[in-house]
Amino acid sequence: METQNSSRFFIAVAVITVCSIMFYMYFEPSLNWLNYPAVPKPNVCGNICSNALKRPNQIQIVNNNNCMVTQKETASSQGVDLDTILLIWTWPFGQQFDLGLCSSMYDIHGCHLTDDRSQFNRAHGILIHHGDINGDLSNMPKLPRPPFQKWVWMNMESPSNSGQRSNLNNLFNLTATYRQDSDIMVPYGRISVESGGKKHDEIPHKNKLVCWIVSNWNSFHERSKYYAELTEHISIETYGHHFNRRISDQHYSDVVSSCKFYLSFENSIHKDYITEKLYNPLSLGTVPVVLGPPRKNYEEFIPGSAFIHVHDFTSPKELAEHLKLLDQNDDLYRQYFTWREHLVANEFCFGLEHACRACDHIRRNKNYRVVNDLNSWYWG
Repeated sequence: METQNSSRFFIAVAVITVCSIMFYMYFEPSLNWLNYPAVPKPNVCGNICSNALKRPNQIQIVNNNNCMVTQKETASSQGVDLDTILLIWTWPFGQQFDLGLCSSMYDIHGCHLTDDRSQFNRAHGILIHHGDINGDLSNMPKLPRPPFQKWVWMNMESPSNSGQRSNLNNLFNLTATYRQDSDIMVPYGRISVESGGKKHDEIPHKNKLVCWIVSNWNSFHERSKYYAELTEHISIETYGHHFNRRISDQHYSDVVSSCKFYLSFENSIHKDYITEKLYNPLSLGTVPVVLGPPRKNYEEFIPGSAFIHVHDFTSPKELAEHLKLLDQNDDLYRQYFTWREHLVANEFCFGLEHACRACDHIRRNKNYRVVNDLNSWYWG
């Protein structure tokens, strides 16, 4: 009897010992019950990403799948929502927008937008608008960046209209601009196939020949010089602050749609810098006359038959003669609207689209990307 009891005792001790060893091998203590923040699991990718930031004058891509998996595992164990979180650090130009429209407007799901800076340590991405960055970076995030987190540089102004900051290098992981070579490319508008077979080839009634709305006037701009010569050969209805003829947002559509031609002249000329000055007239049934990058660049975004480029003519006088010809020949004029039979022009939603598409990009792409020389890329 004593022998049996001894055997049972030693077996029990052995079982307890094995369980204890397994417990200390696999148990990870949590301080959540004390309301302390969870301690992230250590991983080697954090050092890899940090080292990539220190490498000058290049863009580094480092596989960072382990970082994202580790973070998701931690979040799952704590019952945290697995949506990708994008923190809007500052509202672009102070313009706020609805944070819950990614799914309904862009069919983007699994993204959570927030402007709550207390979510910094949980956010997968931080959207930072260039126009709101102080010159000394004093309003940039000060907390250490989690290794899985990506900072997105957003800018829709051209290099000519963007104040360059020499200390922006080695800060950002992704770019969100109008340029085609951005990580997240957000143009000022889009031409898309109209669903449901609905045609948009109706042309609004016209009672004006050529129109132009401008407030930002600079006599040294190329568009100002071209306008000065063009107006000598054709009548142009002008509006805006510069011409002491302001129009309200409510009357803007009525004015533009009533013009046969609209001067879609950009304030600076850069590749891909094609703004709402083009897409607004297209959507309102007016033929845009463009001054900006070469025609070939425009045709990467819209049909070549939808617009008139100033470079198609040897002089402003020749352009004026062509516009007068179209005014007298309705069949020729209507050829600029054939694209509307199957396509539609869509304007973009400033800020919201950048946030939604940046969040979706981060959700879909797990590689770690570092933009070491932002200044050379954008202003070079």
